[in-house]
This record gives sequence, C-alpha cells and structure tokens, in this order.
Amino acid sequence: MPTDVVREGQTHGKHVRLLGYCAALAFNAGLVNAVALMILAVPVGNLTGVTTQLGMDTAHPWMYQSHVLIAILVGFLIGATVSGRLIASTGTATGTRHAVVLTIQAILLLLAAVGVEGAVEAQIAGLGIEQTAVQALLAAAALGLQNGLTSSFRGMAVRTTHFTGTITDLGLMIGRSRKHGFDKWKAAILTVTLVLFLTGGIAGILAGAQFGGYALLIPAAVCMFLGSAYLLHHRHGRRDLTVVVQASAATA
Repeated sequence: MPTDVVREGQTHGKHVRLLGYCAALAFNAGLVNAVALMILAVPVGNLTGVTTQLGMDTAHPWMYQSHVLIAILVGFLIGATVSGRLIASTGTATGTRHAVVLTIQAILLLLAAVGVEGAVEAQIAGLGIEQTAVQALLAAAALGLQNGLTSSFRGMAVRTTHFTGTITDLGLMIGRSRKHGFDKWKAAILTVTLVLFLTGGIAGILAGAQFGGYALLIPAAVCMFLGSAYLLHHRHGRRDLTVVVQASAATA
C-alpha cells in the first residue's frame, strides 16, 4: 500500500511538471509567432499557412516574399531534424538532451533578436542576404526544435507551435467520450497548451509593439530557464533514484 501511494504521488508530480513544461513552451511559441507576424508579416510556426502563401506566390509572383517563406520552411525542417537527432535515443536518459535542445533554441532566438541591430543588419546585407529571411529562418528553426522536442514525449506527442491537430484531438475526444470515456489528463494538456499559446500571442503583440524584434529575447530567456530547470531536476531525480536503489539493496 505505501508503495502504491508513493507511485501515485510520483505520477501526479510528473503530470503537473509536464503540464507546466508544455504550458511554458506553448506560451513561448505563441509569443514568437506573434512577434514574427509583427516584424516579418508571416508566421513562423504555422507551416500550413506558409505553404499556402508560397503556392499563391508561385501563381502570382510578388504577392508574397517567396524567399522568406522558403526560409521558414527550411528553418523549421532543420530545427525538427536537429531535435530528432539529439533526442532520438529513447533507450537512454533524455534530461541532458532536452536541456541541450532548449539551449540551442534560446541561442537561435537570441540571434534572431540581434538581427534587428543596425550593424548586424548591414553586415548581413553586405553578404547579399536579406535580413528578414535570416530572421525568419532562425525563428522557424527555434520553433522546429521545440515542436520536435515535445512531439518526442513518450506516450503522448504534444504540439506546442500549431494547434490544428490539438483542436482535432479535443473534438475527437469529446465525440468519443460517451462510448470510450474522457481522458481528463490528455484533455488538460491539450486545453492548457492552447490557452497558453493564445496568451503568448497576446504577450507577443504587447512586447513586439514595445520592443520590436528585441521581444524575442523574452522567449530566449524562457528557454534558457527551462533548460536549466530541466537539467537540475533530471540530476536531482537521478540522485533520488540512486538513494532508493541503495536503500532497497540494504534491506534485501
């Protein structure tokens, strides 16, 4: 009985931490997407819309900036690829790997924010590259990293950068609830990430209006904090596991 209580408490704790983790990342994505819409005039987390715009520009050139749209698609793909490469090994502990992904995401957002500096913009232009395309690629790569990270959660893929699938899943759960029951935990994850993405969008508009591209420093800081917290928690959890194993061996 005590063991069951401990396990139940540990499971509840994991659920709460995962909920907070996904909520923070969804807020981050909403903020990044809103700032991107302000400074780039295109989203960097919704590839469906970007792909549609690219098709429209192919039919009617100059309707949109195709090179920026391509940069977003390529950046998101690169980010997801790197994320998949770093956390592909599911047989090993992923605490440090998650922290590395979040740190890289923070660096990409920092570079995207620095891109608004006049001196940096001039250097990029001197290379014959448009600054907007570079910022779009960096911001999209950051969200590609994040989406790859949360999509790799064991037992439940969580989307935190776009919500077509999230709302579809919620609708399916509601429609099937009478016959198959209602998974409150999954519904909570889906609902909270959706609400926090909306909240991040509000924060992004306010921050973008005040700070422009420098508003991307906010999600960069959040990623660094989450990465550090994730790493510390992982190390603390491993120490606790060692103590439990040693205690079990001593009583055996």
